Amino acid sequence: MPRNRPSDARSWVRSHYRGYFAALYTPFGTDGEVDHPALARNVEITLQLPGVCGLSLNSIHQEFWTLTDTERLRLTETVLRTVDSRKPVIVGVSHTSSRTVVEFARHAAAVGADAVMVWPPYYGSRSTDGVRAFYEYVAERIDIGMFAYSTTLSELGFYLTPEMVEALLPLENLCGVHSSTMNIASYASMLERVGAEIAVSTSLEEYFLFGKLSMPERTPDFLMGCSRPLFVQTRDKPHCGRFIEAALSGDFVAAAKEARTILTLAEKLQSRYFARGYHNVSLSKALSENVGLTSGPVRPPASAAEPADLAECFELLREAGLR
Repeated sequence: MPRNRPSDARSWVRSHYRGYFAALYTPFGTDGEVDHPALARNVEITLQLPGVCGLSLNSIHQEFWTLTDTERLRLTETVLRTVDSRKPVIVGVSHTSSRTVVEFARHAAAVGADAVMVWPPYYGSRSTDGVRAFYEYVAERIDIGMFAYSTTLSELGFYLTPEMVEALLPLENLCGVHSSTMNIASYASMLERVGAEIAVSTSLEEYFLFGKLSMPERTPDFLMGCSRPLFVQTRDKPHCGRFIEAALSGDFVAAAKEARTILTLAEKLQSRYFARGYHNVSLSKALSENVGLTSGPVRPPASAAEPADLAECFELLREAGLR
């Protein structure tokens, strides 16, 4: 069961989460089926990566839109059984059906998730009132802390604004919002608007560092849904581990030094695709093999990484001494 009551979730995430919630990738076998033994091994490897405090499951990195509902439930069970309460796990439960969102969230709570992530509706006609009603519908039917998701990336197609998140604050189990905007002013606006009440997370070191410098009392001590720890560091060169250790100890000069290295690598490996409005999941998934993860192919309708892009990125890692 979750380690906190929904009414305590807001204080819990601020006091217990410190570090990176790393993304997981779904390893598929050559037959296209989920490789559960490889998934369990990936969990163990990821938990040992520098700076990682927990896992972010069934995010976009997990290719959740290519999985059946039954596969998503079983995948959640495999991950949480492997973690066995050693580290917190936040489970994505997004779906086009609000009833299925509730079903997934209840299942996640039953098998030991610490919180769930709920995207706003991502298909069809959406309005401010309709999205608020959706979150209210879900919140009143689940017994676990919930994160909302705010992004300006075009792949989702709906931006949950700071004003809209503020209107959701009466929902007792809303414990945070993940800001995946590609605009630091939008991230700052979210911190200013709701950061005193709920955790405003980011996956990006540059935004996290800005938050800690400009609004330390509102910026939580964790990053969520992070893929960079899987491909911009190794155990011998723990850039992300050093970054989060320095940032949380208040040594912002040292944190900025590590951030420069991380951002230089991430610009070519990740951020250039963000600038085009999407996560290049297949590329990031393939790059995660660099830290020993089993990735396997992507499953249709996801597209495989371009061989030229992959070769270029692996060469960048070699030049940085990470391969």
